[in-house]
This record gives sequence, C-alpha cells and structure tokens, in this order.
Amino acid sequence: MIRTHRTSVLFLLLLVFVLGCGGRKIRPQVDDTKATVSTDGGSSKQFVDQAMTYLRDLDRYPAGKVKVEVLERMNRWLMSQKLDPRWQPDPMVTELPAEIQSLPGLQNLPNRGFLDHPESFAAVTFRGSEFDFLVGNYWAKTISDWVKENQTPPSDMQAFLDAQTNQTLDDSQVNDLGLAYLLFDWTVRHIHPVRPNELEEGQFAPGTSRDTWNALQLNEGDPLERARVFIQLCRQQGLDAVVVKFGEGENEPQVVGVAIGQELFLFDMAYALPIAEKDGKGIQRLSRLVEHPEDLQAMASKNYKYPATAEDLKKVTLLIEAPSTALTQATQLLEGVLSGDSTMKVHVKPSSLKDRLSSFQGVTDIQLWTVPFEAETAITKRLSDPTLKALFQVERWIYDTMTPFAIARTLQLMCKFDDQSQQKGARSMFMETRVMERQFRIANPREQLEMLAVGGMDLPDDPKVQQFFLDRVRKNVLLWRELASFNLGVIALGDGQYESAIYFFEDGTLKEFPTTRFKSAAFYGIARSAEAIARQDENKEMAQKAFDFYTDDDDVLSPYRRGNALRAERLPLLESKEETAQQQSAEDSEVKESPKEAEDKEASPSEPSSPEAETTTES
Repeated sequence: MIRTHRTSVLFLLLLVFVLGCGGRKIRPQVDDTKATVSTDGGSSKQFVDQAMTYLRDLDRYPAGKVKVEVLERMNRWLMSQKLDPRWQPDPMVTELPAEIQSLPGLQNLPNRGFLDHPESFAAVTFRGSEFDFLVGNYWAKTISDWVKENQTPPSDMQAFLDAQTNQTLDDSQVNDLGLAYLLFDWTVRHIHPVRPNELEEGQFAPGTSRDTWNALQLNEGDPLERARVFIQLCRQQGLDAVVVKFGEGENEPQVVGVAIGQELFLFDMAYALPIAEKDGKGIQRLSRLVEHPEDLQAMASKNYKYPATAEDLKKVTLLIEAPSTALTQATQLLEGVLSGDSTMKVHVKPSSLKDRLSSFQGVTDIQLWTVPFEAETAITKRLSDPTLKALFQVERWIYDTMTPFAIARTLQLMCKFDDQSQQKGARSMFMETRVMERQFRIANPREQLEMLAVGGMDLPDDPKVQQFFLDRVRKNVLLWRELASFNLGVIALGDGQYESAIYFFEDGTLKEFPTTRFKSAAFYGIARSAEAIARQDENKEMAQKAFDFYTDDDDVLSPYRRGNALRAERLPLLESKEETAQQQSAEDSEVKESPKEAEDKEASPSEPSSPEAETTTES
C-alpha cells in the first residue's frame, strides 16, 4: 500500500483524538513581557491584548492550553486594577429566588477574578471555567461582525424594512432592525433543536442543557438556548434583546424581543420565524400586538394554532439574559479596556435595561431570567451522572482536540471559511475530514493498523487490544464525516450556494446517515435552500421540493413541524396548489372508463417499480 505524506498527516491528526489533546506548545504571537502585577493599570493592558490574541488563535492550538494562557493573563491584568470597594452587584440580582442566588456562579461578584474549572473536573475536561464565557462572547462578536458585513435581508424583508423608513423608524433604526433580522436568521440556520439523546431526555429543564458557548460549538439547542445565542449576537452589536413571555403560569417563553427605538420587535425562536404582521409579512411589534391580538392569526397554519392567545397578551413579562460572569466587577472593568479588534460586550447591567424597557407599551413586568444561571450548572450535572459523564467526555474529545473536524468547526465559528495564503479554511478542513474517513474505510484491517503505526501509534501485540483501537477509530471517523457533511451544508446555505447546500444535506447527510440526529435540521436546510432557488428563479420544481421537505418530516416529535408548516403555506408559486388539485380531481371524475378498459385494468398485474441506480460521490 502506498502511504502518501498527506495520508500520514491526516491520521497523525486523527490519533490526537485517540490519545488525547497532545502536548503542542503555544508560541505567543505577541511579546510576553516580564511585567509584574505591580505594573500600573494602563501598561498592564498588554495582558488583555495577549489574552485576546490567544482567543484569535483557537484554530492553531489545543483549546485546553489556550484556556490556561487566557485565564492567566486576564487575572494578571485584573490584579493590577483598583477594584472599587463600594461596588455592588446589580439590584436585580437580589430579586432572584434564594435557590438561584445560592448558585456558585453568583457568589463574590464584586471581587472575584476569572475562575478556572473546579479541580473535580480536571480528569474529564478542561471546560467549566470562565474561559467558556470569554470564548463564547468572542465567537458571538466574530459571527455578528461577519453577518453585519456580509449578509443582506431577502427582497421581501427588505421591502418591509424600506416601508418603515421615515414612518415609524429613522434610517439608523431601520438598519438596526435589518441587522436584528439577519442575526435571527443566522441563529435559526445554525442552532438546531435536535431531539435529545435518550439517555439525556428529561434530565434538563428547557434552556438549561447547554450554556451559550456549548450551543454555538455543537450547532444545537432548544428554543430557549437558541434565544440565548440570538440575544448574545444582538448584544455584541449594541442591540438590546430580551426574552418575552406571554401569559402567566408555567408557559415556556419562545419569543425574543429586540428593542429598536421605542418598539419591541418580536422573533419566535421555536417557529424559526419572526412574528409576522397581520398580512403574514414583516416583523410584528409588541405595541401593535397587545392592541390587536387578532393579528396573531397570521402565525397560525391550517394544522397548528399559535400557542399564545389574546388572554396571554394581557400579561407580558420581559426576561433579561445575563450570565453570572457578566454581572461581576471584573467584566465591567474588562469591557472598559477592550478596544479595536478586541472590542466585545462582556458586562450586563440589568437594571439599566429594565429602566429603558419599562416604558414600552404592553410590558407588564421585567425580571432577571433564571435560566442562564441554571445552565451554568449543566456540566456539574453531567459529571455527577456516570452515563452523562461518559457522553460529555466523548463530546469534548470530538470538539476540543486538534483533529481536522475540530479545527474546521473552530474555523467555522471564527467565520474563516475559505483558504488563506498560509491557512486552510473551514470548507477545506471539513472536506479533509470526509476524505480521511473514506481512506480509512476502504483499507483492510492490516492496512488500517499500518496507517495507525505510520501515524505514530505504538500498538501492542495483543490482537484484542488492536481490535479495540480499530473499532474506536472506525466509529469516530464515521461520526466526523457525518458532522462534516452537515456543516458543509450549513456553510453553503449561509453563503447562498443553494445547490451545494442541497447536495451536502441530502446526499452527504441524509443518504449516507439515515439515522442522523440532524435529520430534521437537514430537512429544514434542504427546504430553505430550495425555497431560495424558487424565489430567485421562479422555479416551480424547487418550490415543490421546498414544500415537500417542509411538510414531509416523518418525525412526529420534530420541533420544526409548526414553523415549517407555516413556511410551506407561504411559499411562492404554490399558492393555488389546492385549487389546482381540486380542479384536476373534478376533471378526472368526468373521465369514465369503458367496461372493457376497467376489466383489462383489473386483470393486469401491477409491476414493481424499477430500483434506481445508486450513485455515490466521494469527496
């Protein structure tokens, strides 16, 4: 067997997953000065600059080692600052239930530094520190900047935005609303409400299974986790966004409101659609909705009523999203020194936001949302259960090690999609992941062992142990291929390469991996891509394809069903589909068969359909 350098490199990277994160040493891209903690606050800003440089190098070094460098430098900077001894946590923190105030994340907000993960986590994962908060904010800032610079609203949404100019909003506010829509659309295309693993089902309350950084890294989250991602993207662009709860009792909220001027514009995270105005278009505002609750009919489809009612609109509670780290004095000081390319929002003042929103029409109450604090305990909960602990460990190996897939996923979150002069982009790295799996799959067991040996693994002579390693590698390279194919579809959809998106969702994901947990998400991606082509080219065939994938998801528990049903009814080129079908049915009833034709038809045996030739395209 010919062993090329390319193959050796690919499998050397793969082995990092099998053996651990490896010992790759970080080489700072900025001068690591010998300044001490006694350095004055101004010059010590170099530590913050260094920490931000390490965050920008996440695709080059193991995340666990980057975490050590980032927290060390952030804390060295913080030690040089003069903390205000009179500083107090936001007053809204004291309004939280006692059991929430007692959570670890809400302790010592005035004085604490950037905390490392608990020692009890060390044997399983480096996650669980406030590095997670920092990297999640960095991803949100990078993504929201990219969306602002590279995306534009579709023509129908742009028409709605143009109609607001000089009527209810000024030019700047219209631009803000357009950006809010784009950030919302990015969220629903990237954060997918997949069905939970059966071992996790029922273990977590809605919104608490994943913290925001984790939802971003895994492409998944329920409507409340989606809401948190969307709010974080808005926050990084200076847009105030809150969760909106209609009604009282235990109703789970699923709407986010973005404050533009003196209006709160509404986006439904479960339906993956803005709440529309009464004509089914545009973005509804809260003030209009509470005065005209009948407008909610625009969100009802033939099969599904909208879950909010006119009675619910009499009680509207706004929930402010604020992770515990964002409530510390440390992040307030940090936000004041972040500048240039390192600028990002890391501190939240709930009371200030409450003051701004309390006068908005229709608002009856404003509270600090408890879900973010509960979500911060998700890792502790996972590690306290032997089964969930094992699943979390596998998850961390998949996403935190320096394999082609993990690097590609990091590049994707950093919006580095295309190859640069000295660096491959996310697309190339995902393609390498697919190639790596194919090369390993077509090799026989002896060749597979040789590949592992070439990659540097010192395999024992025991055949049972060898087989263990082979089985482990086979399983995980196949999973990487599945995830790579799906993410290539996500990238293509966001980039307007709709034919490519359909290929990776339909052929690369659904056909190759029929039981993928991203099945409903792939259906959604195909339908969105086909709908975009239909609108661009007035393509009836693609409109029909979009309709079929919006409505044919056979998972009766799919969280996409309600929103997809509404999207299907709003498709262009199919508005008269029902009338056409009725007309065709009437025409068919007029055609009568002769007795001889009926007799011949009954006597003729039905022929089985010919199987289609299976076409496989390997990347």
